[in-house]
Amino acid sequence: MALFAALPLAVVLAVGYGWLRWSDTGKGWWYEDKLASYCDGLIPYEESAVFTSLNADVGLSRDLENGVGDNRFNSCMVADMAVTVGLVADDEVNDRPGFNIFDMMHSGSSDYLPIALGGGWQGYTDLRNTGVMLPCENKSASLVVSINSDESHENPAEARAMGELAVATARKAADQRSCEARFGGRIPKVSMPEERTSPDSVAGTCKGIPLRDAMEVDWVQETRASGTAPLESCVLGETKASDADLYRLDAWFGPYAQRMRTPSDDPDGWNGNAGTEDDTAWATASCPRTEVRALFSIEATEYAPPTKSVLLSSLRAFAERSAARHGCTDLKLPG
Repeated sequence: MALFAALPLAVVLAVGYGWLRWSDTGKGWWYEDKLASYCDGLIPYEESAVFTSLNADVGLSRDLENGVGDNRFNSCMVADMAVTVGLVADDEVNDRPGFNIFDMMHSGSSDYLPIALGGGWQGYTDLRNTGVMLPCENKSASLVVSINSDESHENPAEARAMGELAVATARKAADQRSCEARFGGRIPKVSMPEERTSPDSVAGTCKGIPLRDAMEVDWVQETRASGTAPLESCVLGETKASDADLYRLDAWFGPYAQRMRTPSDDPDGWNGNAGTEDDTAWATASCPRTEVRALFSIEATEYAPPTKSVLLSSLRAFAERSAARHGCTDLKLPG
């Protein structure tokens, strides 16, 4: 009799377990339960479900935590994207060997230049990598949320969804990590970054660069200028010889600038407030709400004659405008 009584109970339990795992309501409960402890509880339900379809087993597949206290950071998978969250102290430099938060702040080369996320957030996307930074007003640090994906996500709709995931995660992390910061709102529609254009029609991040001074630039690639993107870029190229990039100019702010700086004893690092070395030049500026100096650079490729005058004049024009957009002052340029 006991056996026959146990059989219906086993069936009920099996049916209940199947409902919990496979019905829409059951999957939602299962998913929410896993999120409570997954990635330190920092991943939001709605914004992550867009990518995971509430499949907790496949969609929430890797959960790592490194460091202790304010130096700890989390890196976890949401579907096939790596989401990294952590605080970066203003005095930190990229000198930690192995797996660190700077390594996770940009992964994989995109075919597109970074554009501002908008919505009042200090954030960017290049359709493959997406990042948000929140300068903390109660401590000398910034909160960073970085999402790294691959070419399968390189479209505006998914870029916006990644942006929404990043800012929702940032809200949760700021509260948990006691970072008093200014939040933005919803991420607006993301547009495709601009394609190559004529030097005569420059209007964005390449504006002001003396394109006809001592270099033959046939095309430029730029994005709309913004005072909220923590990454900005401008590429100058030619078509006469090999249709190649000649010069690339970049601006980094907050932890993204720290990612590019190395210890002062590194002979190949962009150290000090400004300098030149071989085919590169760099400058820095002081920016509001952070002790981290913004970093501006120009690099000449093998197809460009890296004459010092071209490097310095181009860097000056690029850095002056970028610094002004972000409210940065005390611009230090190489002599």
